[in-house]
Amino acid sequence: MTISLDWKERLKSDTIDFYENKIPQKYYDIDVLYNIYPERIDNKVPQIVVTYVAKILASKMAKKADQYFDFYDYIIANKGDYGITIFSYIMASAIKKNPDAYINYIHKVLNKTTHQKNCNLLLDKAVMPLLTSNPNKYLYTVLDWTNSDNDILVEGLKKLIIKFAGKQPKYLKPIFKKLETAWLYASPEIIKFNISFLKSIYTLDKKFYISIYQNYKSTRNLIFAEILSNSIKVYHPEIEELAQNWASSGNVKLKKIGQLTLKHLKKMKKK
Repeated sequence: MTISLDWKERLKSDTIDFYENKIPQKYYDIDVLYNIYPERIDNKVPQIVVTYVAKILASKMAKKADQYFDFYDYIIANKGDYGITIFSYIMASAIKKNPDAYINYIHKVLNKTTHQKNCNLLLDKAVMPLLTSNPNKYLYTVLDWTNSDNDILVEGLKKLIIKFAGKQPKYLKPIFKKLETAWLYASPEIIKFNISFLKSIYTLDKKFYISIYQNYKSTRNLIFAEILSNSIKVYHPEIEELAQNWASSGNVKLKKIGQLTLKHLKKMKKK
């Protein structure tokens, strides 16, 4: 759908008025802006309307965005998905101007998020630009966020980092090395994260992908075996050798992983 020119003018005028006159008075009920729009989709204000309001507000607040943390706290806590949408677009503009003023706040918001869609939007709008513009400064900070107990954040970071690596493959090895340091005590979510990232490595750099299995050809660590086994994308003799190592183990769980991996590799070899 599209917003008519008349409604664009109305929304723009009301949003500017809200920014200039309401926010300074600590009136933060921003839903008065988009709730006036008459159409509904599934009984909700169309997302395009909220996004339009968000972009206008972001253009006004970006230069002095560090003055409005009370406003952010309020809309994040009280305005649901739309509050996160508006916050994400404000941060998308503000963070380019002064990243260090907002990065920790964004991290706190992400750690509390309970909806995957909201998490992904904030990561895409506010965090991806940092990785793209200055990966050497912010990549390891973002990778450290994967230690969160919030499964939704970890899932969002997985998609973000894989997307970033696809755009800048030269960071594949540094990212993998950083993630690898957490293998020994990896939670179930971090295990899934590493499996997904290893699979993406195969797509982007097959030589590096095979070298990872070569480096682990003697391992009998259960967590390592789980990650490596579930990340296999292609048959390779050295991967088969690794699986045979597991299958010959006296550890029942590792032996089972090895046997299942060998069956999987056998099918791949026939193709």
